[in-house]
Amino acid sequence: MKILVIGSGFIGSAIIERLESEGHELLIFSRTFKAGIKSDQLIGDIFNYEDFVKALLWGPQVIIHTAWITTHTFYTQDSSNYQYAQFTSWLATLVSQSHLEHLIILGTCAEYGPQSRPSTAGITTLNPITLYAKQKVVALDSTKEALLESKVRLTWARIFQPYGRNQDPSRLLPYLINSVRERKQAELNDTSTLLDWITTRDIAAAISWIISHDTPTEVDIGTNVGYTNVELLQHLEALFGGYKQWERIAVQPYGGTEMMVVGKDSPLFISGWHPEDDLNSGLKWVLQK
Repeated sequence: MKILVIGSGFIGSAIIERLESEGHELLIFSRTFKAGIKSDQLIGDIFNYEDFVKALLWGPQVIIHTAWITTHTFYTQDSSNYQYAQFTSWLATLVSQSHLEHLIILGTCAEYGPQSRPSTAGITTLNPITLYAKQKVVALDSTKEALLESKVRLTWARIFQPYGRNQDPSRLLPYLINSVRERKQAELNDTSTLLDWITTRDIAAAISWIISHDTPTEVDIGTNVGYTNVELLQHLEALFGGYKQWERIAVQPYGGTEMMVVGKDSPLFISGWHPEDDLNSGLKWVLQK
């Protein structure tokens, strides 16, 4: 299958690796060349629409749109979120009358906002708080509208807490790994929110499943298991030999805990897909690099 992947970042590169291993014909459109990718790469800027139209001339059957600002320290409120939402809307409009079969766009669990129970696509009401999350929802609504009368299949895949190899060292998991490895006291600002940690290789497997199976428009990609940041630290310390600095971190009671966890009746689970990694196997995979 001819698949155009927009973006070759942390999650995008895992998706590319998976689809290459399955024998798909890929074209990667990204701002920079990425070493290790076997497929052809077209360098350009999605905000330069003339650049991007060149990629469409390749005639993809599927487009996977992974590009969005994710710089750790400021992405949640950065004004570029407006541009990414506008590009997504423009992309949907552009392909609505094309021969494209399937448009897959990566959303985020942040669209759900604060929840007191697991979130399920198509059931849980969206409650975005940050500009990042709000503009994702804007992009979803405008994309649905653009494709309303189109034959193009749309998948909006909400990614929960991603982790994997080659993650930005400023992100929580690499920070905790470094703290445990060097026996530095970790500092956690949030010790009670339950987060659904999903490996990038499971995210890539889910995208592959979506391509080849009949799934709803909106899906969640997670595990249905939530862990606090303290529990994440506990798992890491056990893997490194039992050093217990987590005991010096004040742990809040679970009553009234907020969560970003996929519901057990998630449409993707019902379709037959389930992640292969639990937290321990995923962390072992990351640590083996």
